[in-house]
Amino acid sequence: MNSKENASSTHSSRETAPEEYDLLILGSGTGSKLIAWTFGGQGQRVAVVERKYIGGSCPNIACLPSKHIIHTAQVASYVRRGEEFGIARDGFRVDMSAVRDRKRKMVSGLVDIHLAEYKRSGTELILGTGRFIAPKTIEATLSDGTTRQLKGTNVVISTGTRAAMEPIPGLAEAQPLTHVEALELDEVPEHLLVIGGGYIGLELSQAMRRFGSKVSVIDRNGRLLHREDEDVSEALRSLFEDEGIELTLNTRIKTISGKSGQSVKIAIEQNGDTRGHSSACCGRSRSKHGKYRLGVGGCRADRSWVRESR
Repeated sequence: MNSKENASSTHSSRETAPEEYDLLILGSGTGSKLIAWTFGGQGQRVAVVERKYIGGSCPNIACLPSKHIIHTAQVASYVRRGEEFGIARDGFRVDMSAVRDRKRKMVSGLVDIHLAEYKRSGTELILGTGRFIAPKTIEATLSDGTTRQLKGTNVVISTGTRAAMEPIPGLAEAQPLTHVEALELDEVPEHLLVIGGGYIGLELSQAMRRFGSKVSVIDRNGRLLHREDEDVSEALRSLFEDEGIELTLNTRIKTISGKSGQSVKIAIEQNGDTRGHSSACCGRSRSKHGKYRLGVGGCRADRSWVRESR
């Protein structure tokens, strides 16, 4: 094929009409997958574009995997305390690589269930990165670099959230774990330092303590889960202290130096410092809208969520 034919082919490709769907969904999280399966099962032509996690964060990196780890940690706690119940034990050791592999097996099974549901409902799952190129029109870039243009009579945006990281000097350079990486640990950290006293940080703190880590929690608020009722915060504080988790509250972190997995030094407002395996558990925030080009798709977003579509 000569250069003229190549140019003609490229021009023709750009003018190819987008594939038409009754419903087009960007992101396969909890809400959107149920919408997709419902309308797909009713005979509508439905496509879901998913970048990485089939089924969203819940079955892959959040709700279910975290509870899996927490349950295993509870079992480890019971074994460690076996003598309290009259059960003798010898040679107790936590094999974190086995804990991780068991969690991965569960996730793989959940993904298979999702794939089967997509097939049953007739919904097309497209694995790729999507972005708007026109109103109600998404370009999906597939793993092999090819692209598909998709247009929906109706479009649902379900791009989810991402791990949030505080703009603390030195934090990014320390390469901290978020909850995503923490669920993939293949060894028990000698000292886990958790930044943030929200529910994500706390559930990981307790789990890792029960696995055998020394755990320190630093939070800028005066009490854990500060948005909850005071009696809830107090009960958690008492429980964590009973389990040997160090709590440093009402504290502002000034700087962080070192690298997670090696040695980390944190300077706090009181000029103290602590060392350990840094885990930045600062919650989650909505995914960045810019990369999806929502404005091109006819949507408007503020600092938090999509506000409206036209």
